[in-house]
Amino acid sequence: MEEEKEHKDQTQSEEEILDNTEAAESEVEEKSETAEEIIQKLNEEIEGLKDQRLRAVAELENFRKRAEKEQSDALKYGIANFAKEIINIGDNIERAKSSISDDVKSNNSIKSVVEGLDLIAQSTLSTFEKIGIKKIESLNEKFDHNLHQAMLEIEKNDCEPGTIVQELIPGYTLHDRLLRPAMVGVSKKPQENQGEKDTKEEEQSEK
Repeated sequence: MEEEKEHKDQTQSEEEILDNTEAAESEVEEKSETAEEIIQKLNEEIEGLKDQRLRAVAELENFRKRAEKEQSDALKYGIANFAKEIINIGDNIERAKSSISDDVKSNNSIKSVVEGLDLIAQSTLSTFEKIGIKKIESLNEKFDHNLHQAMLEIEKNDCEPGTIVQELIPGYTLHDRLLRPAMVGVSKKPQENQGEKDTKEEEQSEK
């Protein structure tokens, strides 16, 4: 009886050990799976942080570029109002020069005044170049509404319609921006020619 009891106890003890071993292995597996999940979540968080960092760096770079452009534009175009005033001074100098006739210019007493006006005009043009003011070339150029303002039409046979044949007031740009459009006269076909052209078009349409 005692031997059977001992054998039974031994068998029961082995079963308990086996059960405990299986439970321990199961617990280890569960903990192992949990650790893998944690690692995966951490990796996802790391990738998210990397993405946020890249976005922040890109936004900062864009902000830096915008700030540099705004600063550059402020330096280049911040003098626009001053530039408009100074080109008016240039206009007045040219008007003063053109108002002096050739007969008067030959007078020795006036000659020094004319020379003084020429020096002022040259100095003004030099200042224009230094600050980025450039005169718009208009005569014999095709009319461009971005640069020119048509003040009148002039009948011309010897050039294409829309050609600038007269400059009333010069135009200027400040770097690549329009400061003042040139006031110009633009060519057009004479009325007689226009009438002939209309007649020919009517005859062709009738045919």
